[in-house]
Amino acid sequence: MDGAVELTRSARRLKGELIDDGIALDADDPLRHLVLDELDYARRPPVFERRVPLYGSILVPDDRSLISAGELVDLVPLDDHPLADARRFADGRSTYLARRPDGGRALACFRRSVQYEADMVQVQADTGAYIVQRTPVLNVTRLFTPTSTVEWAGYRWTNRPNARAEGELLRPQLPDVAPAVLGGLLELAIHWLSPGRTGATLVLPGRHGDAGLDFDHSVPAPRLSITTRHHYPAMLAALMQTDLACVIRQTGPIERIGVALRPSPDAGAAVEDPRGMRHRSAARYTWDHPGALAVVVSEDGPVTVFRGGQALSESAAAAVPAPAVPPG
Repeated sequence: MDGAVELTRSARRLKGELIDDGIALDADDPLRHLVLDELDYARRPPVFERRVPLYGSILVPDDRSLISAGELVDLVPLDDHPLADARRFADGRSTYLARRPDGGRALACFRRSVQYEADMVQVQADTGAYIVQRTPVLNVTRLFTPTSTVEWAGYRWTNRPNARAEGELLRPQLPDVAPAVLGGLLELAIHWLSPGRTGATLVLPGRHGDAGLDFDHSVPAPRLSITTRHHYPAMLAALMQTDLACVIRQTGPIERIGVALRPSPDAGAAVEDPRGMRHRSAARYTWDHPGALAVVVSEDGPVTVFRGGQALSESAAAAVPAPAVPPG
């Protein structure tokens, strides 16, 4: 059985690298061995005619099933195929090698492309599986876990909390923000805007209304909502073509984009932020209006959440820029 196979020397080295970089895989040994084996293969797949193949695999716990992905995936049995042969059919875009600790294998053929970070995070949440991918862009190796995205940065492994994990950490500090709205803000920022290297500021004014917001050169939004996932591609497309802030109402509707944040003189004197204009504006706006919330996405990827003039959290950047408008 796959889970009982002793780790190769390179997979054991990989295990040590992850530990050295402070990354723990929270899975039982049989599943953890599969993850390490697949992650090791994805980082150094065999080269054919000077081409490095793309690759993707899904490691499914014994108590979970890819059937939960519904009509999105077709499972083609591979139990009679040697592992090396089975891996040839997994492109990490629409097809993935599905492996289980009990030794079962199948080719997961998705009925649409599922190659972007937002796709991977959604499939992971739906199935509870660990997903390994060698990305189509820059051939970066990454692992999607229930709490984070683990990526090989070329010299070390990095670990970025996903939107669900960030939401769990922030929710006790933001009891007045509806969970669905907070979750939507974080998902759009962390899994759509950040991988696309789209700088943006998302503002939830709260009870302060329009105070501190300059709408003079802003653009009204259509009926889009931060709580509706299939609206995110439209929001990403619009935010790539505008500057300043996007204002979102307390229950989730997107109100306007291109809104300027106007701090008071007191905020300008009291609040400074070395990370740039977006961060200073968000910090000063939330200092003036303590009940407001601002989520800032830097053009180089990190996501920062502000309230009361302070950064409540900052997540690291994604390693790979995504295409302009990934499917939702």
